[in-house]
Amino acid sequence: MRHRIILTVACLAIFFEALDVSVLNMALPAMEQYFHFGPDAIQWVQTVYVLMYAGFVLLGGRLSDTAGRKKIFMTGAALFLLSSLCAGFSLSFGWLLTCRALQGAGVALAIPAAMAIISHTFTDPAEKNRAFGIFGAMAGIGFATGLAIGGLISALWGWQWVFFINVPVIGMVLLLAWYYIPADIKAVHPQRNNLLSGILITTLMLLAAWLIHDLGNVGKHPALFTGLLFIFSVTGIYFVRRERVHASPLVDFRLFRVQGVITGNVGALLLGSVFLPYIFLLTLYLQQELHFSSWQAGLALFPFSILSGIVSKFVLPKLFHRWGVTRTGIIGNSCMLAGILFFVLSYFTPWPLIFIFCAVLSINALGMAVTFPCVTILAIQHVPETQHGLASGVNGTANALGGGLGLSLTGLMMQLAATYHWNSYGAGLTVLAIVAMAAVFQLYRFLRRPHRAAMPAYAELPS
Repeated sequence: MRHRIILTVACLAIFFEALDVSVLNMALPAMEQYFHFGPDAIQWVQTVYVLMYAGFVLLGGRLSDTAGRKKIFMTGAALFLLSSLCAGFSLSFGWLLTCRALQGAGVALAIPAAMAIISHTFTDPAEKNRAFGIFGAMAGIGFATGLAIGGLISALWGWQWVFFINVPVIGMVLLLAWYYIPADIKAVHPQRNNLLSGILITTLMLLAAWLIHDLGNVGKHPALFTGLLFIFSVTGIYFVRRERVHASPLVDFRLFRVQGVITGNVGALLLGSVFLPYIFLLTLYLQQELHFSSWQAGLALFPFSILSGIVSKFVLPKLFHRWGVTRTGIIGNSCMLAGILFFVLSYFTPWPLIFIFCAVLSINALGMAVTFPCVTILAIQHVPETQHGLASGVNGTANALGGGLGLSLTGLMMQLAATYHWNSYGAGLTVLAIVAMAAVFQLYRFLRRPHRAAMPAYAELPS
């Protein structure tokens, strides 16, 4: 019973983190009217969150390994709760952006710690994979649900409530975590504080996220972009050299030689590169091309979020049992690719709604609910417990940076399409189709790679 409550606490945290990313998309038009800003400015409400999450998630994962899983989880959840409450009361755009930045930092602390808590709680490999499958599935359900309820909430209660809904649930999460999650055990040989490496890795992640998000605007300020790229390169080289010789490295590079870690993280990056731009394009298409109001769009998408939960609860465990993690991941990625292709076809038929609903079925209800758990398990399952916070932080970074890269490339393609009088939505979706095909291919390559089972254990890898 205690194990189930701990898993529920962790799942509620990832559910509301994922929901917070997608629920805002449907509320952005209402925010734009309230603050009287254009779409380019209001998009920073999403961008600043992704920047802070990508910048701090790796440090958050490492802190959960060294400072304590429960302590870091509760700190991150409390920061997320308080910043959500303050965001709902925002009277200025600058204050809203500050709150969104703090939300991103809070999630960056809480989610890697939650994954480390799951790993510590479930010691049997089969139970651990099942728990991580549920955890990852809750992220997929959160993404789908956010799309469905974001428009309804902003239309009925106002955009402020997309933040207020976090407060009571995360408050309950904190109470359950305080009571049920075991206290952190003090390390017999505590690791030395490596504060400088923490500052360096956070700076690198922030720079990387910024550069990715700013790809579409390189022509406007090339000198700034080049300068930041140079600083990123120099800082990265110094960080790697420092970590290789430091007595207590922040990042143990042996992690990337463990079976499945590279595949899981590349999968997370590609998944983010497909899903966040898809949310962006779907929101624009429903409201601008098909002339749905925000509440109509939410109502139309709501059944698919319910179906996503059903798939996660009843279908995903059977897929794992019959096909294993990697083959199940290929099935999920294939659903993502099919959904993008349905989205493309909606432009060329007199029945666009039919193909849009097929796309949402394939991506929201099937693709994300199946794929996200698979890349999470692949990235963590063979990593030793003492490195699970770091491994989950790397996985979160890959997913966040993938989302930033996908949004930037999609925006760039849509700008080029407008310049050359192409179909802008079709151009953006072409990028997503290519990335989705790459996601299927990279998992297939991992499945077919010879001698995968013979890879050395982490402890056997040389320092």
